[in-house]
Amino acid sequence: MKADKAAITAARQRFPADKRFILLYGPDISASRDLADGIARQFADPTDPLGTTLLAGGDLDKDAGALLAAASEVSMFGGRTLVRVDDAGDDAAPAVAALLGATVAGNPVLMTAGALKKTSKLLAAAEASPAALAFISYLPDARGMVALVGEIAAEFGLRLSNPAARAVADAAGGERGILRRELEKLALYLDADPSGTQPVAIEDVAALSADIGDADLGALVDAVAGSAAPAADRQLTRLAAQGIPGITLLRAVTRRFWLLLELRLAVDGGSSAASAVDAARPPVFWKDKPAIAAQLGDWPTPVVRTVLARLLATERAIKRSGTAGDVLAAQFLLGLAARKLQRAGGRP
Repeated sequence: MKADKAAITAARQRFPADKRFILLYGPDISASRDLADGIARQFADPTDPLGTTLLAGGDLDKDAGALLAAASEVSMFGGRTLVRVDDAGDDAAPAVAALLGATVAGNPVLMTAGALKKTSKLLAAAEASPAALAFISYLPDARGMVALVGEIAAEFGLRLSNPAARAVADAAGGERGILRRELEKLALYLDADPSGTQPVAIEDVAALSADIGDADLGALVDAVAGSAAPAADRQLTRLAAQGIPGITLLRAVTRRFWLLLELRLAVDGGSSAASAVDAARPPVFWKDKPAIAAQLGDWPTPVVRTVLARLLATERAIKRSGTAGDVLAAQFLLGLAARKLQRAGGRP
């Protein structure tokens, strides 16, 4: 059956007990994937590494029974397993029809697809079954994108001013995944609580924007992310002589590590480092691609998350009175650049 926004919002909190299949489709593919990620999170369980079964949409036409078989499996941990299928097409219609025609409910199935025609058999199967939900995501216009910023911001406990919301919407370029990451950065930067309503001004957005002004911080960023401690030391000395504040240095490095986190997630999902860098949005400057691809191999996802948290903590420490200020920033960045040396016991 067709689903409205309220039904899908409810499904993000709890997969409906009377449904066995959800189809998320439409021209806004990034929105469908974002909704799917939200629904899938409720099945994430660190004690059950098999909480989600992934199937390739392109394989279902070769084995129409694979979907029903996955949905019928009994979890060895006793809970429900989510069966997720991404990038499905109309070739998946027989598999979905077999699933919805089965008498045993089994595990819930979540499927994403692109734009489907009105004559789509896959869409017809989902809309005709009371055990299914089908929700379409359209590409938002400029006004809709700003409204979407406010909607997702509320999930992080943020309340953006109109200028701030427009700036974030422009930075996302219509990609909901990028939008969510921009808001996540703001929430971390402002120490927002999902249960609160932290106000966000345009100045807060500007503080985390990609524009780093006239100062040439690229060499420092590459030295820190590339674990080149001697080069980082030289750049820190040069930038200190130019009077560049420590917070500016921290934010420049923070932007690189947010990029590394985004790309690491793609690599963890199966992409090669080079492919992840090539697919980055906004695009990575071609001269920077080899260095960033190499950095991906040095910084595992958990370590990147830890670095981002420590960068924020260091910035907060600098803002407090009576601290070492810019010296504190330089010490932290130099220590970060020397991470490889520290792990190797001081040997280059």
